[in-house]
Amino acid sequence: MPTSSRSFPTAVILSVTSFFLGSIFVNWTYDHKTLWTHNPSAESVNLSKQHYAQIATEPAIIRNAFHIVLGLGLVGFVAKLYKPSESNKLFDGGSLVLFMAGVVIYLTNIRTGFASVLSGDWGEVDETTGINVIAASQVIIAFTLLGVLGLQLGQYWAEIQDEEEVAKFEQERREIKERKKQHKNKEESVEAKKEK
Repeated sequence: MPTSSRSFPTAVILSVTSFFLGSIFVNWTYDHKTLWTHNPSAESVNLSKQHYAQIATEPAIIRNAFHIVLGLGLVGFVAKLYKPSESNKLFDGGSLVLFMAGVVIYLTNIRTGFASVLSGDWGEVDETTGINVIAASQVIIAFTLLGVLGLQLGQYWAEIQDEEEVAKFEQERREIKERKKQHKNKEESVEAKKEK
């Protein structure tokens, strides 16, 4: 049986997505001063660098817990896409693509950026550009995660609309059936009167 938007896997997906979005949002205090400012000051870049260095040196248990939470989100998607309905294919398939895009950007740009913060090796770019790449990657991830939330909300709304349409159809069908029954009863009573 297809999984609806009001199921436990949906709650898992929404919780994990919100958690991921919240962890990105925490960094925006620093990202705003470098990414959204025309000429960021050296102090702003240094603050961002210190912030990301602190995140990069967090204990492994915190990083692993974060990765486990992301894994739970993927389990939620697999559970919803097991024997999917048309709604699941469209909404959950699109959500999974967006979620995976966010995870891939996290693993490639952000984790690599954290390693660059620790080593000081920014490759072909300068330090300010490297910090801004981390910040811009987080903005992109935020948009992908908002897309996941939007698609899940859209699925919920579509299912509500579908249920209302089915209920309306069933009500009309019952009314037609009742009218036919009343019409048949009238015809039978008219025939009974004729026979008398």
